[in-house]
Amino acid sequence: MKVDLHNHTIYSDGIDDINSLAQKAKENNVDIFAITDHDTINGLKHIPSELENKSILGVELSTKYNGEHVHIVGLFKNRKIGKDIIGYSANFLQKRVDRAILMMNKIKEIYGLKIDLTTLLTNSNGKSITRGNMLRNIMQANNMSMEEAAFYISNDSKAYIPASKMHPQDGIKLLHDSNAIAILAHPTLLKKETFKEVIEMGFDGIEAYYPLNKEGEADFFKAEAAKRCMFISAGSDCHGDKSHANIGTSCLNEEEFNKIADILGYDVKVMAWK
Repeated sequence: MKVDLHNHTIYSDGIDDINSLAQKAKENNVDIFAITDHDTINGLKHIPSELENKSILGVELSTKYNGEHVHIVGLFKNRKIGKDIIGYSANFLQKRVDRAILMMNKIKEIYGLKIDLTTLLTNSNGKSITRGNMLRNIMQANNMSMEEAAFYISNDSKAYIPASKMHPQDGIKLLHDSNAIAILAHPTLLKKETFKEVIEMGFDGIEAYYPLNKEGEADFFKAEAAKRCMFISAGSDCHGDKSHANIGTSCLNEEEFNKIADILGYDVKVMAWK
């Protein structure tokens, strides 16, 4: 059994709808996958009934600590989403729109690039606009490669505006209050000192398996989880494009997933593809 607990759809900055993501999962022998769009749960209400046994309801929260982005994957227990995250998701969608307008206009003014706000906002109606959405818009409007366009939405860009200033502990509390567990996402992307501090903030698990892990890091993160009686998680961070890994690249096996399934209230026996 292969279980991938970190994936994105068109409801944030992924390019796959839920059916397309499920088809890729099946092609890559992924039995169970989580949908964890950035700061929004809007896509979860569009999961077809036939995929309910394959999909785990989730979200990826954006927080910030010591000037670094700390992302938190939340997975909801018993397929029930608490009201706190529902309100947060609705409010954050508008904040993402406002940020995208400001940031794209700054890119236009500072760097003289073409932007297509109408298309960006229309395509993202009811969805979370992230830097990935802005990146693709810049690429198309200026006939640029992904590598060329990436700078303009990066942290080093003069036009950059952070999506969130929420503290990781506030993100963890929001998830816990919303019937979800909190997993530190892609810890390999954090500086060592930042990791040492945030790992003590009350996470339930660590994303030990991730496509960008350096040699030996999976074992290191597993050991750090064991010290704190946390479970381990795995995620490919699939967005459906070439900038991220494909679904199924980083997975838990059945034994590893059983520990999370018990907490979430999922019956592993009925979740594999027929």
